Amino acid sequence: MTTILFIAGMALFVLGVAAFVTGRAARLTSRGVPVDTSTYSAAWRLLVLGGVTLTLIALTTTFVVVIPAGSVGVVTNFGRVEERTLPAGLQVVTPIAEQVVLIDVRVKPHPFEEITAASKEYQIVKLTGNLNYHIDPLEAWDLYKLVGTDFAEKVVDPAFNDFIKEVVPTYQIGEILAKRDEIRTRAKKALGDNLARYHLIVDDIYISNIAFSTGYEAAIELKQVAQQQVETERQILAQKQIQAQQRVAEAQGAADSNVVSAKGEAAATVERANGQAEANRQLAASLTDPVLTYTYIQKLTDKLQVVVVPGGQQFLFDLKGLLGNLKQPAP
Repeated sequence: MTTILFIAGMALFVLGVAAFVTGRAARLTSRGVPVDTSTYSAAWRLLVLGGVTLTLIALTTTFVVVIPAGSVGVVTNFGRVEERTLPAGLQVVTPIAEQVVLIDVRVKPHPFEEITAASKEYQIVKLTGNLNYHIDPLEAWDLYKLVGTDFAEKVVDPAFNDFIKEVVPTYQIGEILAKRDEIRTRAKKALGDNLARYHLIVDDIYISNIAFSTGYEAAIELKQVAQQQVETERQILAQKQIQAQQRVAEAQGAADSNVVSAKGEAAATVERANGQAEANRQLAASLTDPVLTYTYIQKLTDKLQVVVVPGGQQFLFDLKGLLGNLKQPAP
């Protein structure tokens, strides 16, 4: 931009001088004839003024440079990289001699192209991912000096490619998916150590996809189908076992219920017998002579109105004697 302004300013200045010379020449060659040179006079003044203005602006911009936030400036002095960086803000540099190259030092994602490697069993594994990194702001000048601005293609991609082809063969193919985080951690450390010499700081690594050969993926699918079938049969067997256990529990419950019922009926029978015995005992205790006599009289015919008995003699049977005779066993 500075160069364009400078060239435009100089061009306008030259055109202004040319307009001035043309006007003067027209006046000198008129030989006393009046010539209107006001157009030339106004033109060269405007052209010279514009040229001087643009040149001054160009020169001013060569003294001052603005470094945007998130970036640093790498200074070159006639092509030689100086061992310093300019922080964000308004910076003053030597015009013409010093040029400033802006380097972004914010965290940036860098996608990796698909990398093909072999597992411990020589099975094909394909990985893709992303790397988050940033440049050390204080050492950006050295990175620019060693690699340039296309450091991602020159440094990052080859380093990640070499690491993947070095670490994947240490894993069996069945472990790669399960140990994705372990591979990612190892990649972050290995790449961090490798890229540190270029002042590139690895913030994180993400393995977005892991793919296998078509034949291996087909074998995995068949294995999963077989495992699903085995799991289905296992569930059916478990369901049948549960149903059998339920039937056993129901039978055991019914048996226990019958035992409890029988015990309850037996206890009720004993209780009834004890109650009847107690009732008989109390009844026997209540059968006194007057009661027996009264009961006997009540059992007589209801048509009997008057009974004549001899005085001083027992007119009824000896009920106690009868009862005693009934209790004695026959010989």
